[in-house]
Amino acid sequence: MQKKSIFLFLALVLPVLIFIFLKFFGKNEFAVKPLFVENAPEMTEGCLPVSLPYHIGDSILQQLLAFEQDSLVLVLFGEPNDEAKIQINRILEDPSTGGIRMIRFPAMGERVKQWKKCIFFLKEPLDLVLVDRTGLIRGQYTCGDREEIDRLLMEITIILKKY
Repeated sequence: MQKKSIFLFLALVLPVLIFIFLKFFGKNEFAVKPLFVENAPEMTEGCLPVSLPYHIGDSILQQLLAFEQDSLVLVLFGEPNDEAKIQINRILEDPSTGGIRMIRFPAMGERVKQWKKCIFFLKEPLDLVLVDRTGLIRGQYTCGDREEIDRLLMEITIILKKY
């Protein structure tokens, strides 16, 4: 009888002690690693080789992306469908994603195709890229896929440390 009461006591108290220990001494921190820092992107025909860690050039950052007060810029290539527009507006209107702006390139001329392929390294069906203020690519997504948009929202929240 005494053994059973000791095991019961331990079974009840041990999880509580572990919880208290982790609550006071543990730290939950998530991170979204930038892309192309350790591994080079697959090079496509007509693109120049890149050095690691890859940063988008200053000329592109200043002229094309033009960070103002924003800490992240979302770049969309092509015209999204109606469902994707709803999802993207959901991201831009979400209060937890403050400090993010969107740039759209609806017309896919040769110059824009070159940017998509050689600067942002997007391959089909990817058409959305998240870039931070330092020029690191933080994520690539398909704007027509609801799961991808949910992942984008979560990664923005983690990057902005508002979880």
